[in-house]
Amino acid sequence: MNKLRIGDWEYSFEHDNDSGELTVHGGQRLGLVRKTVEYAKAEASGLVGKVELPVLEARKSACGGCESVKKAGDEEWYCKSCGCPEWERSKLQVKWGMPAAKCPLGKWPVNG
Repeated sequence: MNKLRIGDWEYSFEHDNDSGELTVHGGQRLGLVRKTVEYAKAEASGLVGKVELPVLEARKSACGGCESVKKAGDEEWYCKSCGCPEWERSKLQVKWGMPAAKCPLGKWPVNG
């Protein structure tokens, strides 16, 4: 079973490679505690590790053409799908450098 997170929701699904059929089993809204834990993990990951430049560039490239990105100039990009408020630590330029941060739409490389 695969999972996809979109904003505050997480969906379980299965994909049949032979038929191409996609079966969605249901969605569940993420609670405040879980979102807080995910945020804390992402922040802490930046203290003990770093994102290599090729991964950082791949993250930026994935966000560059995404319909969920709100751009306020070159220095302030925000994701409208993650559910974070717009503040200094939620800028995509900051999140790209957090090893444990994830794109809520699954568009970032798996290895970073």
